[in-house]
Amino acid sequence: MRITFVSNIFPPTVGGPATHIYNLALTLHNRGHDVRAVVCPDDPEGLVRPPFPIVRVSWDTPVPLRYALVWWHTLRAALQSDVVYINGIEAPSTLAALLAGRPRVLKIVGDWAWESAHRRGMTALGIEEFQRTRHGLRTRAFQFIQRMYTALATVVVVPSGYVGGFVRNWGARPEKLRVVHNALTEIPEIDVSREEAKRKLGFEGPLVCTVSRLYGWKRVDDLLRMVPDFANDSVLAIVGDGPEQQALERFAAVLGLGDRVRFVGRVPHRDVGMYLRAADVFVLNTSYEGLSHTLVEARVVGTPIVTTDIGGNREILTHEHNALLTPLGDHRAFVAAVNRLLTDRELAQRLVREGSEGLDHFSWDRLVDETMTILSEVTGSASRTAT
Repeated sequence: MRITFVSNIFPPTVGGPATHIYNLALTLHNRGHDVRAVVCPDDPEGLVRPPFPIVRVSWDTPVPLRYALVWWHTLRAALQSDVVYINGIEAPSTLAALLAGRPRVLKIVGDWAWESAHRRGMTALGIEEFQRTRHGLRTRAFQFIQRMYTALATVVVVPSGYVGGFVRNWGARPEKLRVVHNALTEIPEIDVSREEAKRKLGFEGPLVCTVSRLYGWKRVDDLLRMVPDFANDSVLAIVGDGPEQQALERFAAVLGLGDRVRFVGRVPHRDVGMYLRAADVFVLNTSYEGLSHTLVEARVVGTPIVTTDIGGNREILTHEHNALLTPLGDHRAFVAAVNRLLTDRELAQRLVREGSEGLDHFSWDRLVDETMTILSEVTGSASRTAT
């Protein structure tokens, strides 16, 4: 099968979508499919060089020109492909694939209109309240664009039933939706103890860790406010970068956190597991998750989890079974949960044991096989094979 992939994020950028699109394309290439990609990385020099054709449109390109270039390169690639798999820059790539007459498999992991409005300071609402609220003209324009490219998709793939609920509310027909849970591209194999991992990374004493792209809805600023109340003078390690990083570093300085916080920045994905292993507690104080790769990785590595009781988190975690879930925005409950795990190692070990159950579902081969079934359906190759 000939497949074009389109993505607005690509390694070495850290993040679930970047990891997903690169490894899905690479796996299908290795399985013998004809793969090509159009991506918008923040490393236009191409530090990651996959063994398939790729066109990079720099993220620093002005938006109108960036969208025009993505449209053009996607059109050219689609004309040489059987199907286009879209995981970002949806509007121009969907229109290009439509013009080329190719099926469009659209992976939606969140609400682009909400994220766009949030980043521009046009809304402070959470994602669920955003769905129920009438907005200003500019935000409604984002919502219209999102409904448009969703309606033009042949199939919409979502990582959780939670995200699927949003997409149905945008008017997508239920028969177009496919839930394909996220998976780990590789199982982290960390053969060192927690204390050895800390020494390798230059940490001492109790360690709390979060891993994410630094966007406002990840609520890392709230985590910083909680740090003074974390037990045993524990340190918070923040792994990842993003548009909020400089503001967060300034905020940490204003709070006088000093040695209690370390901004690690971007690290290669293969190194994330070592930070998870080093942590006594993994935290994710997010207001939105479709289905977090990192929460699954923390379970695999064996680090107890504290996160918010929202969205896709509920589909892979159960409170007091394999994690501690707290109400969104309840700082006191979040701090109390972190401190329980820092001081009650028996509880922490029980959550880790129970978190190791059922991880086979998140195997990479399962995700690839389910995705190939969808691609075969939309291209008609499944019915041709059957006959």
